Amino acid sequence: MKKFLLLSGAAMLFSANAQAMNHTNWSEIKPYIGAEYVYSKAKLGGSAGGMKDNFNSAKGDLGMELYHNMYAEFSYQQSWQVKDKYASPEGQSVKQRFAAYAMDLYGKFPIMCSNLGFLLTGGAAIYDVKQKNLPDDSFMRVGYRAGAGLQYDFNNHWSARAIGRYSYVGAERLNNFKEVAVGMLYRF
Repeated sequence: MKKFLLLSGAAMLFSANAQAMNHTNWSEIKPYIGAEYVYSKAKLGGSAGGMKDNFNSAKGDLGMELYHNMYAEFSYQQSWQVKDKYASPEGQSVKQRFAAYAMDLYGKFPIMCSNLGFLLTGGAAIYDVKQKNLPDDSFMRVGYRAGAGLQYDFNNHWSARAIGRYSYVGAERLNNFKEVAVGMLYRF
């Protein structure tokens, strides 16, 4: 499923480029890449209820402007492993981490003709959660995401952005994430 999502996203970006060639010139097509740091606060439940609930992650982005100030973005997020002294049923410490394969749509609304813009985003992600030393210690789940933030364009190529996002996962051991992401984008 992860490979299918990634390949579908790449196919969509390339097909949008091919279709755009018929209607516009190449200078109007704006693909971009990005890198972000993400801090996530998780709402854990069930057998994971007393565990550490904050994660630090790295996120890579691949996106394209579909229409003026409307973007489609595919991303991969990988958290660092968190070790918790929380005792598992076997008396061992628990290690947990997660990965997210996401597709999000972004709308950017310029603020007073400046380089600063307000962002709204929504999408879905496949969350691959690993919790070692717990019963049924890994699971995958589709989650839905929405967020808002700010983006500052330094020039035609470089931008910085900060986004607050809520992600609903709905699993017994992981209900949701509240995240803050900051990073840089490069448009080609």
